[in-house]
Amino acid sequence: MKIQSPENLLLIQNKPFFLWAGACAFVSVSFLFLYLNLNPEWMLAIHASPIMPPMFWSLMNLGGDAWVVLLILLWVEKHPGEMTSWILKTWISGALIVHAIKLAYPMARPGSVLNIESLSLIDHPPLVSSSMPSGHALAAICCCFILGKVISTRKLSQWLLALTVCIGALVAWARVAVGAHWPSDVFAGAGLGLAVVMIAQSWERHSSWNAWFQKKSGIVLLITLHILIALHLTVPQSDFFWVQFFQLNLACLSLWRAVFLIRNYFLAQTA
Repeated sequence: MKIQSPENLLLIQNKPFFLWAGACAFVSVSFLFLYLNLNPEWMLAIHASPIMPPMFWSLMNLGGDAWVVLLILLWVEKHPGEMTSWILKTWISGALIVHAIKLAYPMARPGSVLNIESLSLIDHPPLVSSSMPSGHALAAICCCFILGKVISTRKLSQWLLALTVCIGALVAWARVAVGAHWPSDVFAGAGLGLAVVMIAQSWERHSSWNAWFQKKSGIVLLITLHILIALHLTVPQSDFFWVQFFQLNLACLSLWRAVFLIRNYFLAQTA
């Protein structure tokens, strides 16, 4: 028997005007940084006086990885098909938009413009690929918003909501702290993140995949995704041991989720 999905409760019920206004505001700040050429000055000032130790920013940086974000969002589901469709539409839309902009507007990374010795680079950030916008910042804001909606819908503590917002902001800003992106890239990524969530929501209201994700074929895709996430996370993304350890634990969680789905939706039926 299919489980009725409460995805309509998780979608944004109020008018999206303020969210679109927020998205426009973030993108406007990004263009202001570009127009006034504030990026180099801010970048040098931030790296001249780091406010947190490198390992902290390395850990925050891991939180913006698209596969880590996907794992977190799939983990908060009570069951497959609760909001799987909205999650994957947000994930797919974000990836397509980020790569399209990077191809259309190839902006140099900080490490290829500024003197590397003046930057406190962490974990070997990319130096030559396109910079604008920050995909990590987009993923972090998308994740933060969906988690915030889940927290509100399930009537969890407002302190948890505040903590989620703070971590999301830190994860996004980590791309500047590690030397991978300009501040304008992060602001643009944040604005696009809000836009992507609303685009995915509109798509979801017209056509939902949640019923399919409650079928065997949908469960197989989720199992495959969790295995791919685990494989991705076995490749170290940090030079710090404890960040690598945390990453390996995330890989184990993803594998455990795959085993859980296999056991509950396939082995249990044959027992």
